[in-house]
Amino acid sequence: MSKLDPIDNGVRRFRPGVMMALCVFFLIGSAALVFQKVQNKQSDSNLPLPTSKISKEIERVRGNQGPPPIRPSIHPLKGKHRFFLADGCLYRYQELSFTRNFSNQHNHPGAVIREGDPCLWKLVGISGKEDVYQIFCADPNFPDLHEHNLTYTRFQEDGVPQNDHSPFITLRKDDYCEWQIRKAGPKDQYEVYCLSGNSPFKDASLAWTDKQEDLSSDLLSATLGENGNPSWWILPKGESPKIPRRSSHMIVMNRGRIMHQDESLEDFEKHGPEIFRVQIKTADDKFVRAAKPLDYVQLVKAIRNSDPIVNHPDFPALIEMNPLALLEGEISLKRKDPMFPFIVPLKVALYPHLIQEIKMENTKFWKNDWEILEDFQSHLDESDIADGRVYQGTRFTYIFISWDP
Repeated sequence: MSKLDPIDNGVRRFRPGVMMALCVFFLIGSAALVFQKVQNKQSDSNLPLPTSKISKEIERVRGNQGPPPIRPSIHPLKGKHRFFLADGCLYRYQELSFTRNFSNQHNHPGAVIREGDPCLWKLVGISGKEDVYQIFCADPNFPDLHEHNLTYTRFQEDGVPQNDHSPFITLRKDDYCEWQIRKAGPKDQYEVYCLSGNSPFKDASLAWTDKQEDLSSDLLSATLGENGNPSWWILPKGESPKIPRRSSHMIVMNRGRIMHQDESLEDFEKHGPEIFRVQIKTADDKFVRAAKPLDYVQLVKAIRNSDPIVNHPDFPALIEMNPLALLEGEISLKRKDPMFPFIVPLKVALYPHLIQEIKMENTKFWKNDWEILEDFQSHLDESDIADGRVYQGTRFTYIFISWDP
């Protein structure tokens, strides 16, 4: 038979071998194993959960957590405190106190503003009202007044209460007044508002007046609704506000372009900085000081590590840049404005908050008027960096510094 002749006469049949049988047996066994594993997992998921282990785990997690956060008190000032007038006025740093035989109008003790008479006040929070208190006398020298609270009494004419007169702030019993104490900017400063009574005194702020009528003596009395909304330092027992440091010099910087500036510059170049002078008035004294040609670079070097006022945004930068840039040699010493800032030696160690009035003039020419700040304290910046030593006038900024050249 030729090799080209098929052995099966052209009929094709499938004859499985040994390897094919082994592969079939392997696939059937693998499928059986997979099915058994899936069935075992399903049966395990139907078993009851180990509740004892889970509960212990929950207890462990809870035990690792700290105590729940304490909710902030709605009466953070509750307790005994002292009140100091913090607003920019002539009576800044003086304390809220009281005096007997206050007015011919009534026999209630009256609240006054004065220094050297420390007085404690007890703040009692009103339930459910955030930052609302009753204010009771807590002066240890007057235990008979400890049940008397701070309230107000209206001025009367012929026995008729008058709403167009400043009310008296008095200590009275069984006439409870509610006061809302609101945070006011700098640390420990607050505004205090009366929430009791009727208009116009309801919602009026605790303030002061030196024009109270019918007083038995010349007193600075507490009242409502005067002098804007003055702020108060409210401090714990034994504490008092930090008084700004004494100042030895004053820096004056112009606020924008001044009148006839070109002509003024000619006079300045001819006569020097002495053409500028200031007149300062305090409660006890009045004096005039002239500007001097002092080295401003030396001043900045001397006080930059000792006086935080150099960080105030109104502190005059050299060449309109950060003073440190000049000190590090990064910029030129040439000033764009040779007149400003100029330096006025005070020749005394002065507390700026005691100034009542300031005037500034040019003595060699008439082009610039005097700048008169009669209510000088109302212009003061009370921020922490200013430290009560930066004052904004209409034309000039006045900065008091402590410098020992």
